[in-house]
Amino acid sequence: MRLAILLFIYIISLSAKAEYLFVEGRYEPHKKWTKFSTDKKLNFKNLFTQLLKSKTGRDLLQLANDKAKKSNKTLYDIVDAGNGSLTDTTLIRKFHPSSPDEITYVSESKVFLNKELNQYDALLDLAHELTHYVYRDGFNPYVRNFSLGEFISNTIEGKGGEVQAFLMECKIHQELFSKHKVSRYNCDKIMDPRTGKMSYDLAVKRFYQVGKYYDSFTGVLHKHGLEERFHHVNSEKPSFVSSAYGIPYPVAAFEEYLSVLSKVCHNDKKRLGYFKQDQGRSPASIREFEVSYKSRCADFN
Repeated sequence: MRLAILLFIYIISLSAKAEYLFVEGRYEPHKKWTKFSTDKKLNFKNLFTQLLKSKTGRDLLQLANDKAKKSNKTLYDIVDAGNGSLTDTTLIRKFHPSSPDEITYVSESKVFLNKELNQYDALLDLAHELTHYVYRDGFNPYVRNFSLGEFISNTIEGKGGEVQAFLMECKIHQELFSKHKVSRYNCDKIMDPRTGKMSYDLAVKRFYQVGKYYDSFTGVLHKHGLEERFHHVNSEKPSFVSSAYGIPYPVAAFEEYLSVLSKVCHNDKKRLGYFKQDQGRSPASIREFEVSYKSRCADFN
C-alpha cells in the first residue's frame, strides 16, 4: 500500500522566525509547474522547496527574502506567473508641476515566471530571475550619464546581469541535478577545459553572439563610438536570445534603451513645460534644462 508522504519543509518567511509548512505532493520535473496545485502560492512553494535543497539556492532565496522585507513584502508578493520569465523593474518619478525640480524616485521590482514551463525549467528560470531581482542595481534613466554603452554592458555583464543570472542557474543545476542525463542548454559550453569549472569569460563571449544582426548592430556601435568597448560582438549563431524581445541580448538591450529613452524624453518634455510656466525661475536654469533635454532627446522630438 502506497502512503502519501507529507514533506516537512522550511520556507523563508517575512518575519525573522522560520515558517514551517506542510506541502502535499512531490516534485515532478516534466509536469507544468502551475499544475502542481490549484493554489498559486502552493505552486511557488513547491519551487522554493526544490531551491532550498541547493546551498546556492538557499542563499539566493535568503537574499531575495531579505530584499523583499525591506519593502515590507514577502517572497510571495514579489513573484507571479506570467506569459514569459522576466524581472520587471518600474521606476516612478514624482514631482509637483509647481516644483518640477523637486523630484523623488521610487523603484519596484517583480519577478514573473512563464506559466507554460514544466517544473524543471521553471525552477531554473526562477533562480535566473531571482538573481536579477537580488543583485541588479537599479538604474535611473533620468540622469545625464544614462548612456547606451553603460546600459548594454550592465544588462549583460553587470552585477545581476544576464551572465551572472545564467551562471547562477547553471550552478544550481549542478547542485540539484548532477546526475541529470540532459545538459542544461549552454551550461556545458562555458566549461573551461583547463579547470573543469564554469567560465565567466566564456559566458560573456557567448552572450555577444548576434548572428544575422551583426552588420546592423555593429553599425549602431560605430555610430555611438562603441566598437572598441564591445569587441566581443561577433556574427556567430546566438547562444542566448532575449525571451522578452526574441532577439540576441545585445540587440535587445539596444531596443530596450531606445524604448526607455523615448519614455524619458516624453516625460521630460512635459517637465520642461512646467519649468517654463514657473515665472519665478531664472531663464538660465530653464535654458540649462532645455539644452540637456535637446541633447538627449533630439531623435524623439
